[in-house]
Amino acid sequence: MKKHYVLSLILIMIVLPIISACLSASVSADNKDVMETQNTQTTKPIVENITPPEQPEVKNLGNGRFQIGNIIIDEDKKEVVVPGNLHMLEGPIEFIACTKGGMKEYESVLEMETDAISFNLSMILLGLDPNKGKAAAYHFDPSAPDGDGVEISIQWNTDKGIKTIRAQELIHDMNTGKPFPADHWVYTGSVFLEDGQYLADLAGVLIGFVHDPASIIESHFSGKFPGYGTYVVNKNHLLSVGDEIRMVIRPIKAHISEEERTGN
Repeated sequence: MKKHYVLSLILIMIVLPIISACLSASVSADNKDVMETQNTQTTKPIVENITPPEQPEVKNLGNGRFQIGNIIIDEDKKEVVVPGNLHMLEGPIEFIACTKGGMKEYESVLEMETDAISFNLSMILLGLDPNKGKAAAYHFDPSAPDGDGVEISIQWNTDKGIKTIRAQELIHDMNTGKPFPADHWVYTGSVFLEDGQYLADLAGVLIGFVHDPASIIESHFSGKFPGYGTYVVNKNHLLSVGDEIRMVIRPIKAHISEEERTGN
């Protein structure tokens, strides 16, 4: 009797882990199916198994000046200066500036010597408030993004001195023959995804004008965008790809109101 009891215990000890493992595998498979279904249904891009980038180092240069990589923040002048170069002259464009080697460089006029994390941090040090930022809901969203207003100028050296233009003057509208109608730009701060990744960093985007959620700075333009290929580079300014430039960003107002945006 005792012998049979011992054998029964041994049998239970062997069988229970096997049953438990089978049940665990079944539950894991079911959970995987559920997760795959949820991932299929979500409209937000999710990037898996990527470690969030470290925050860049901020160097205090003294006299109200700070440096993040190649970016200089001047608190007294209330400006951020970012070096870069003319990236393209031919083809359709949707962005004023991308990061160094950014994914969207094929649609960007300028390539800047920085990354999205550093650029965004420089905007915060400039005094722009990410809590006021409202990125576009989707690409070509007709509703204007929101946030602290900034002005953007592009500078480069010539034989006659420093040439300065507004950022929107780089954009030529094929339909109207005029520059892109953006009087103001707004700091949206881009978007953080559900997994903690920064969309601007993933897309390699800094400044856009057709309302892309990835842009850290966007145009405040409100209205329907024309077809793809309407906007190209204005060739009346910079002469050749690779020309070195400096982008200067200054805050203009803490917030652009709905009345200012629509003109009503």
